[in-house]
Amino acid sequence: MILRGTVYVEGELRRRYIEIEDGKILSVSTSKPAGHDVIECDGVILPGGIDMHVHFRDPGMTEKEDFFTGTKSAAFGGITTVMDMPNNQPPTDDTKRLKKKIKNVGKKSCIDFGLYGLVGKDNEKMLKQTSFFKVYMAPSTDTDGSYSPDEIEKILKSGGKVAFHCEDKSLFTEPGEDLPGHNRHRPVESELSAIKKLKELPAGNKHVCHATTIKSIGLARKVGCTVEVTPHHLFLNEEALLNTRGKVNPPLRGSDQQFYLWEAFERGDIDILASDHAPHLESEKDTDFEKAPSGLPGVETMYPLLLNSVAYGNISLSTVVKALSERPAELLELKKGRIAEGYDADLIVADFRESENISVSRLHSKAGWSPFEGFRAIFPRHVISHGEFVVKDRKFVGEKGKGEYISGQST
Repeated sequence: MILRGTVYVEGELRRRYIEIEDGKILSVSTSKPAGHDVIECDGVILPGGIDMHVHFRDPGMTEKEDFFTGTKSAAFGGITTVMDMPNNQPPTDDTKRLKKKIKNVGKKSCIDFGLYGLVGKDNEKMLKQTSFFKVYMAPSTDTDGSYSPDEIEKILKSGGKVAFHCEDKSLFTEPGEDLPGHNRHRPVESELSAIKKLKELPAGNKHVCHATTIKSIGLARKVGCTVEVTPHHLFLNEEALLNTRGKVNPPLRGSDQQFYLWEAFERGDIDILASDHAPHLESEKDTDFEKAPSGLPGVETMYPLLLNSVAYGNISLSTVVKALSERPAELLELKKGRIAEGYDADLIVADFRESENISVSRLHSKAGWSPFEGFRAIFPRHVISHGEFVVKDRKFVGEKGKGEYISGQST
């Protein structure tokens, strides 16, 4: 396959040919390679996105999402690789469950995927199957927040990569009845307190999930962690008219904290953006605030929201590509995230003139709703994984089971 178009190469947009063979990029050149017909691409060719934080609810809660609908939804949003979290039913906390999950979701995934293990007592064996682990430092969806510093230390010393949900439950207050109340219930101080505790752990590959304030980002750096931010903490705040649909852990913060978070993103102070895609059904969300589960869908809208922000001049394309493609690939030690010789041919084609309102009727998650309904976004026209179209002309042409498992063991 040979693609020709305006290509994002080394931080710039240039007219190039991209030669692809066996799922890899053979060359990126100004002259046409011999031997293949050329596919002309209108719009801009960009690296596929890598979402390091999704909850596809498979196994155990597949009425909310499963690995096929989750990866299909991701693909429509320009995401070509996902990393799925372990708070399933049952949790992915031992080797047997991890192996079973790898086998079962591998039959469903239409893009590449990796799996986090939940830190438990079987970590040494689990490390043979995955390098990626998750720690919940406070109760959240389907986890009680218990963890063992000794087990975390063993994983880090063995070369494992550990992601942390940072909240200190000892600083929680009474549950709130609305979004500002939820913000007060799980305050910024609880987030900062939990991040500080990471300094007590040995050096290693430590990652802070869904930081919500600029203070959290600065503190994560000081204690030797990489850091991610979600699109909902960038685009939404506690004043959003979402009621329970905006309930998420950690909470949406105030507009002032949202503003400074955007500034940090613009400066390049954030390592990665990740959706924390955590779908619940409308029927579950539309209840009393205290009873409503925390979490919201976002894997399909993350890249399109950011592309629209680029089109409107709110953020640079290089900053977006770095946070959604280049830096995640570096953290996962994958030959992805760049359009360069030898890298996986994971690509999207997007037209910056095709801005539209997000409509739930055109999204593909089982959740059936979005906190970004009505927001402007630019969805990719084509999505390519390993040199094969998954989405073509905004239609799904992928296959279940085509995604490759990322263990982190051979990178």
